Amino acid sequence: MMMDVQIAWQLLAIWAIVVSTIVWFVRDERRLESERALVRAARYYAHVPMRRQINRPEAIPLPKPRSSAIRHSDRAYFQRALGIEPR
Repeated sequence: MMMDVQIAWQLLAIWAIVVSTIVWFVRDERRLESERALVRAARYYAHVPMRRQINRPEAIPLPKPRSSAIRHSDRAYFQRALGIEPR
């Protein structure tokens, strides 16, 4: 009976080592592949000519010219509140 328990623990330890080794290997291979991809991208961006970016300021649109004379309500406001006679 005692021998069966020892064998069971040994088998469990062996399987734990095997599983942890496989997980470690797969994780390390994924890390190496991501590092290779990073090196490829770095090499690409190191040798690609820089794109020229020209920042041109946007033209501010001018207000539309007035098509008619000042409205009567605006004229009354200027005369009353500001004491100014509009042109």
